[in-house]
Amino acid sequence: MSELDLKFPVMSRRGFFQACVLLSVGGYVFGLPRVAARPSVDKPEFVLVNGWVLPAHYFRNERA
Repeated sequence: MSELDLKFPVMSRRGFFQACVLLSVGGYVFGLPRVAARPSVDKPEFVLVNGWVLPAHYFRNERA
C-alpha cells in the first residue's frame, strides 16, 4: 500500500489576513455593502423570551 502524500502548502496566518483584506476591499469597491445592507420593507416584530422567539402581538394590550 502506498502512503498518502499530505505535503501540500498551507496558507499562513498572514496570507489568510491578506485574502480577507483583498475580499473586503473588492466588496467595498463593487458596492457589496450597499446591496447587502438594504433595509427590509416590512419588519416583523418578535420577542425573545427564555430562548423562545414569539410574535410581539401576543404581548400587546389590545384593550385600550
